[in-house]
Amino acid sequence: MLDPDIRRLLETVFSLPPQCGAPDVAQLRAAAEAMPRLLGGAPEPVASIRDLRVPGPGAPVPVRVYRPSCAAAMPLVLYAHGGGWVVGSLESHDKLCRILANRLEAVVVAIDYRLAPEHTYPAALDDVEAAWHWAFMEARTLGADGARFAVAGDSSGGNLVAALTLRLARSEAVQPDAQLLFYPALDATCTRASYREFSTGYNLSADQMAWYWAAYRGHVAPDVPELSPLAAPDLSGLPPAIVALAAADVLRGDGLDYARRLRVAGVSARIVDCVGTIHGFLRWTGEVPAAQLWIGSITAAARELLASGRA
Repeated sequence: MLDPDIRRLLETVFSLPPQCGAPDVAQLRAAAEAMPRLLGGAPEPVASIRDLRVPGPGAPVPVRVYRPSCAAAMPLVLYAHGGGWVVGSLESHDKLCRILANRLEAVVVAIDYRLAPEHTYPAALDDVEAAWHWAFMEARTLGADGARFAVAGDSSGGNLVAALTLRLARSEAVQPDAQLLFYPALDATCTRASYREFSTGYNLSADQMAWYWAAYRGHVAPDVPELSPLAAPDLSGLPPAIVALAAADVLRGDGLDYARRLRVAGVSARIVDCVGTIHGFLRWTGEVPAAQLWIGSITAAARELLASGRA
Protein backbone atom coordinates (compact mmCIF):
# COMPACT_ATOMS: atom_id res chain seq x y z
CA MET A 1 0.00 0.00 0.00
CA LEU A 2 1.91 3.02 -1.26
CA ASP A 3 1.28 6.56 -0.09
CA PRO A 4 -1.16 8.08 -2.62
CA ASP A 5 1.18 10.98 -3.41
CA ILE A 6 4.01 8.57 -4.13
CA ARG A 7 1.71 6.45 -6.29
CA ARG A 8 0.84 9.61 -8.24
CA LEU A 9 4.52 10.36 -8.83
CA LEU A 10 5.13 6.80 -10.01
CA GLU A 11 2.32 7.20 -12.52
CA THR A 12 3.55 10.58 -13.78
CA VAL A 13 7.06 11.87 -13.02
CA PHE A 14 8.66 8.41 -12.70
CA SER A 15 6.73 6.67 -15.48
CA LEU A 16 9.50 6.72 -18.12
CA PRO A 17 10.09 3.44 -19.98
CA PRO A 18 13.12 1.33 -18.95
CA GLN A 19 16.39 2.45 -20.53
CA CYS A 20 18.32 0.00 -22.69
CA GLY A 21 22.08 -0.24 -22.29
CA ALA A 22 24.33 1.80 -20.03
CA PRO A 23 22.79 5.08 -18.90
CA ASP A 24 24.13 8.45 -20.00
CA VAL A 25 25.97 9.85 -16.99
CA ALA A 26 25.48 13.49 -18.00
CA GLN A 27 21.73 12.96 -18.32
CA LEU A 28 21.60 11.18 -14.96
CA ARG A 29 23.38 14.07 -13.29
CA ALA A 30 21.13 16.67 -14.88
CA ALA A 31 18.04 14.75 -13.74
CA ALA A 32 19.42 14.47 -10.21
CA GLU A 33 19.75 18.24 -10.03
CA ALA A 34 16.33 18.90 -11.57
CA MET A 35 14.30 16.50 -9.39
CA PRO A 36 14.59 18.37 -6.06
CA ARG A 37 13.70 21.61 -7.82
CA LEU A 38 10.57 19.91 -9.12
CA LEU A 39 9.57 17.94 -6.02
CA GLY A 40 11.37 19.48 -3.06
CA GLY A 41 9.20 22.52 -2.40
CA ALA A 42 10.47 25.85 -1.17
CA PRO A 43 13.82 25.78 0.65
CA GLU A 44 13.54 26.24 4.39
CA PRO A 45 15.40 29.23 5.83
CA VAL A 46 18.34 28.59 8.15
CA ALA A 47 20.44 31.05 10.11
CA SER A 48 23.49 30.74 7.87
CA ILE A 49 25.03 28.75 5.02
CA ARG A 50 28.75 28.74 4.23
CA ASP A 51 30.53 27.06 1.33
CA LEU A 52 34.05 26.00 2.24
CA ARG A 53 36.84 23.80 0.92
CA VAL A 54 38.60 21.47 3.33
CA PRO A 55 41.88 19.55 2.97
CA GLY A 56 41.38 16.34 1.01
CA PRO A 57 43.47 13.33 -0.02
CA GLY A 58 44.26 14.72 -3.46
CA ALA A 59 42.54 18.08 -3.68
CA PRO A 60 40.35 20.25 -1.43
CA VAL A 61 36.89 18.81 -0.76
CA PRO A 62 33.93 21.23 -1.08
CA VAL A 63 31.57 21.27 1.91
CA ARG A 64 28.51 23.32 2.82
CA VAL A 65 27.85 24.24 6.44
CA TYR A 66 24.25 24.78 7.59
CA ARG A 67 23.61 26.47 10.91
CA PRO A 68 20.00 26.63 12.12
CA SER A 69 18.43 29.39 14.18
CA CYS A 70 19.07 27.74 17.52
CA ALA A 71 20.56 29.36 20.59
CA ALA A 72 21.27 26.10 22.40
CA ALA A 73 24.44 24.05 22.13
CA MET A 74 24.25 22.01 18.95
CA PRO A 75 25.73 18.73 17.77
CA LEU A 76 27.52 18.48 14.43
CA VAL A 77 26.19 16.17 11.72
CA LEU A 78 28.37 15.25 8.75
CA TYR A 79 26.13 14.51 5.74
CA ALA A 80 26.96 12.49 2.62
CA HIS A 81 24.45 12.82 -0.22
CA GLY A 82 23.01 9.92 -2.19
CA GLY A 83 23.00 9.36 -5.93
CA GLY A 84 24.60 5.98 -6.54
CA TRP A 85 28.09 7.49 -6.06
CA VAL A 86 27.58 8.84 -9.63
CA VAL A 87 25.16 11.76 -9.28
CA GLY A 88 24.24 14.28 -6.63
CA SER A 89 25.87 17.40 -5.24
CA LEU A 90 25.57 20.04 -2.58
CA GLU A 91 22.73 21.56 -4.62
CA SER A 92 20.78 18.35 -5.15
CA HIS A 93 20.51 17.81 -1.38
CA ASP A 94 20.40 21.44 -0.27
CA LYS A 95 16.70 21.42 0.64
CA LEU A 96 17.01 18.19 2.62
CA CYS A 97 20.08 19.44 4.50
CA ARG A 98 18.24 22.62 5.45
CA ILE A 99 15.36 20.58 6.84
CA LEU A 100 17.73 18.28 8.73
CA ALA A 101 19.62 21.19 10.27
CA ASN A 102 16.36 22.67 11.53
CA ARG A 103 14.79 19.41 12.75
CA LEU A 104 17.97 18.03 14.30
CA GLU A 105 18.87 21.43 15.78
CA ALA A 106 22.39 20.70 14.58
CA VAL A 107 25.14 22.15 12.47
CA VAL A 108 25.05 20.08 9.27
CA VAL A 109 28.19 19.78 7.17
CA ALA A 110 27.37 18.41 3.69
CA ILE A 111 30.17 16.89 1.60
CA ASP A 112 30.62 17.23 -2.17
CA TYR A 113 32.75 14.10 -2.58
CA ARG A 114 34.26 12.89 -5.86
CA LEU A 115 31.90 10.93 -8.11
CA ALA A 116 32.16 7.72 -10.12
CA PRO A 117 32.80 6.54 -12.75
CA GLU A 118 35.55 9.15 -13.04
CA HIS A 119 36.62 8.40 -9.47
CA THR A 120 35.99 4.84 -8.34
CA TYR A 121 36.24 3.31 -4.86
CA PRO A 122 37.70 4.44 -2.49
CA ALA A 123 37.84 8.07 -3.69
CA ALA A 124 34.44 9.08 -2.30
CA LEU A 125 35.13 7.36 1.02
CA ASP A 126 38.54 9.03 1.26
CA ASP A 127 36.87 12.43 0.81
CA VAL A 128 34.26 11.64 3.46
CA GLU A 129 36.97 10.56 5.88
CA ALA A 130 38.93 13.78 5.27
CA ALA A 131 35.77 15.85 5.86
CA TRP A 132 35.04 13.94 9.09
CA HIS A 133 38.47 14.63 10.59
CA TRP A 134 38.25 18.29 9.59
CA ALA A 135 34.71 18.74 10.94
CA PHE A 136 35.61 17.01 14.20
CA MET A 137 38.52 19.38 14.78
CA GLU A 138 36.65 22.51 13.65
CA ALA A 139 33.29 21.79 15.30
CA ARG A 140 33.34 24.68 17.74
CA THR A 141 34.50 27.12 15.07
CA LEU A 142 31.55 25.99 12.94
CA GLY A 143 29.07 26.72 15.74
CA ALA A 144 28.63 23.23 17.20
CA ASP A 145 29.28 22.30 20.82
CA GLY A 146 32.22 20.04 20.00
CA ALA A 147 30.82 17.33 22.25
CA ARG A 148 28.24 15.51 20.07
CA PHE A 149 28.72 14.20 16.56
CA ALA A 150 26.79 12.16 14.05
CA VAL A 151 27.34 10.99 10.50
CA ALA A 152 24.40 10.69 8.15
CA GLY A 153 23.63 9.89 4.54
CA ASP A 154 20.96 8.67 2.16
CA SER A 155 21.38 5.70 -0.21
CA SER A 156 25.01 5.69 -1.42
CA GLY A 157 25.69 8.41 1.15
CA GLY A 158 24.50 5.98 3.81
CA ASN A 159 26.99 3.50 2.42
CA LEU A 160 29.81 6.02 2.72
CA VAL A 161 29.15 6.99 6.33
CA ALA A 162 28.64 3.36 7.39
CA ALA A 163 31.95 2.52 5.68
CA LEU A 164 33.53 5.49 7.44
CA THR A 165 32.65 4.06 10.85
CA LEU A 166 34.29 0.74 9.86
CA ARG A 167 37.43 2.58 8.72
CA LEU A 168 37.55 4.61 11.93
CA ALA A 169 37.15 1.42 13.99
CA ARG A 170 39.98 -0.26 12.07
CA SER A 171 42.32 2.67 12.72
CA GLU A 172 41.09 3.08 16.32
CA ALA A 173 40.15 6.69 15.58
CA VAL A 174 37.41 8.69 17.32
CA GLN A 175 33.94 7.56 16.29
CA PRO A 176 30.81 9.71 15.97
CA ASP A 177 28.14 9.28 18.61
CA ALA A 178 25.56 8.12 16.06
CA GLN A 179 25.14 7.01 12.47
CA LEU A 180 21.95 7.97 10.66
CA LEU A 181 21.40 5.79 7.60
CA PHE A 182 18.55 6.59 5.22
CA TYR A 183 17.71 3.66 2.89
CA PRO A 184 21.44 2.80 2.70
CA ALA A 185 23.22 0.71 0.05
CA LEU A 186 25.34 -1.79 1.97
CA ASP A 187 25.94 -4.88 -0.17
CA ALA A 188 27.49 -4.76 -3.66
CA THR A 189 26.41 -8.33 -4.45
CA CYS A 190 22.78 -7.14 -4.89
CA THR A 191 21.51 -10.54 -3.78
CA ARG A 192 18.98 -9.78 -1.09
CA ALA A 193 15.34 -10.67 -1.60
CA SER A 194 14.29 -7.02 -1.86
CA TYR A 195 16.18 -6.80 -5.17
CA ARG A 196 13.75 -9.36 -6.55
CA GLU A 197 10.63 -8.21 -4.72
CA PHE A 198 10.97 -4.57 -5.83
CA SER A 199 13.04 -5.08 -8.97
CA THR A 200 10.97 -2.72 -11.15
CA GLY A 201 8.15 -0.23 -10.80
CA TYR A 202 9.34 1.61 -7.68
CA ASN A 203 11.61 4.32 -9.14
CA LEU A 204 14.99 2.67 -8.40
CA SER A 205 15.21 -0.65 -10.23
CA ALA A 206 17.44 -3.61 -9.42
CA ASP A 207 19.29 -3.20 -12.72
CA GLN A 208 19.90 0.49 -12.06
CA MET A 209 21.27 -0.21 -8.59
CA ALA A 210 23.56 -2.94 -9.94
CA TRP A 211 24.89 -0.48 -12.53
CA TYR A 212 25.58 2.13 -9.83
CA TRP A 213 27.46 -0.42 -7.75
CA ALA A 214 29.58 -1.43 -10.75
CA ALA A 215 30.35 2.18 -11.60
CA TYR A 216 31.57 2.85 -8.06
CA ARG A 217 33.47 -0.31 -7.19
CA GLY A 218 35.50 -0.51 -10.39
CA HIS A 219 37.69 -3.63 -10.19
CA VAL A 220 37.36 -4.15 -6.43
CA ALA A 221 35.76 -7.36 -5.17
CA PRO A 222 32.20 -6.84 -3.94
CA ASP A 223 32.93 -8.28 -0.48
CA VAL A 224 35.46 -5.65 0.61
CA PRO A 225 33.94 -4.36 3.90
CA GLU A 226 34.62 -0.67 3.26
CA LEU A 227 32.79 -1.08 -0.05
CA SER A 228 30.06 -3.39 1.28
CA PRO A 229 29.69 -2.82 5.03
CA LEU A 230 27.46 -5.90 5.31
CA ALA A 231 30.54 -7.96 4.39
CA ALA A 232 32.37 -6.82 7.53
CA PRO A 233 32.93 -9.81 9.82
CA ASP A 234 32.61 -7.75 13.01
CA LEU A 235 30.34 -4.76 13.63
CA SER A 236 30.99 -4.48 17.35
CA GLY A 237 32.11 -1.13 18.71
CA LEU A 238 30.40 0.90 15.99
CA PRO A 239 28.21 3.93 16.81
CA PRO A 240 24.54 3.44 17.63
CA ALA A 241 22.45 3.60 14.47
CA ILE A 242 19.13 4.84 13.23
CA VAL A 243 18.23 3.08 10.00
CA ALA A 244 15.35 4.56 8.01
CA LEU A 245 13.83 2.15 5.49
CA ALA A 246 11.60 2.77 2.49
CA ALA A 247 8.80 0.22 2.24
CA ALA A 248 9.14 -0.69 -1.46
CA ASP A 249 12.86 -0.43 -2.18
CA VAL A 250 15.52 -2.73 -3.61
CA LEU A 251 17.77 -1.58 -0.74
CA ARG A 252 15.29 -2.42 2.00
CA GLY A 253 17.00 -5.73 2.73
CA ASP A 254 20.39 -4.05 3.08
CA GLY A 255 19.14 -1.73 5.81
CA LEU A 256 17.17 -4.42 7.63
CA ASP A 257 20.07 -6.85 7.73
CA TYR A 258 22.56 -4.19 8.80
CA ALA A 259 20.37 -3.13 11.72
CA ARG A 260 19.94 -6.77 12.76
CA ARG A 261 23.69 -7.45 12.54
CA LEU A 262 24.47 -4.35 14.58
CA ARG A 263 22.12 -5.58 17.30
CA VAL A 264 23.72 -9.02 17.30
CA ALA A 265 27.10 -7.28 17.72
CA GLY A 266 25.79 -5.40 20.75
CA VAL A 267 25.26 -2.06 18.98
CA SER A 268 21.99 -0.19 19.43
CA ALA A 269 20.14 0.03 16.11
CA ARG A 270 16.70 1.56 15.76
CA ILE A 271 14.71 0.97 12.59
CA VAL A 272 12.34 3.67 11.35
CA ASP A 273 10.14 1.80 8.86
CA CYS A 274 8.64 4.46 6.59
CA VAL A 275 5.37 2.85 5.56
CA GLY A 276 4.10 3.50 2.04
CA THR A 277 7.34 4.98 0.71
CA ILE A 278 9.89 4.24 -2.04
CA HIS A 279 13.57 4.97 -2.49
CA GLY A 280 14.49 8.65 -2.52
CA PHE A 281 11.27 9.98 -0.97
CA LEU A 282 12.94 12.14 1.69
CA ARG A 283 13.79 14.80 -0.91
CA TRP A 284 10.21 15.09 -2.23
CA THR A 285 8.77 17.14 0.62
CA GLY A 286 7.09 19.59 -1.76
CA GLU A 287 4.94 16.87 -3.33
CA VAL A 288 4.78 14.20 -0.63
CA PRO A 289 3.60 15.59 2.73
CA ALA A 290 4.30 12.23 4.36
CA ALA A 291 8.01 12.84 3.75
CA GLN A 292 7.95 15.67 6.28
CA LEU A 293 6.23 13.41 8.80
CA TRP A 294 8.82 10.67 8.38
CA ILE A 295 11.67 13.17 8.61
CA GLY A 296 10.10 14.25 11.89
CA SER A 297 10.15 10.66 13.18
CA ILE A 298 13.74 10.12 12.08
CA THR A 299 15.06 13.35 13.54
CA ALA A 300 13.18 12.92 16.82
CA ALA A 301 14.89 9.55 17.26
CA ALA A 302 18.24 11.10 16.34
CA ARG A 303 17.86 13.98 18.82
CA GLU A 304 17.12 11.47 21.55
CA LEU A 305 20.20 9.46 20.60
CA LEU A 306 22.43 12.54 20.59
CA ALA A 307 21.07 13.97 23.83
CA SER A 308 23.73 12.39 26.04
CA GLY A 309 26.77 13.13 23.82
CA ARG A 310 30.11 11.59 24.77
CA ALA A 311 29.44 11.21 28.48
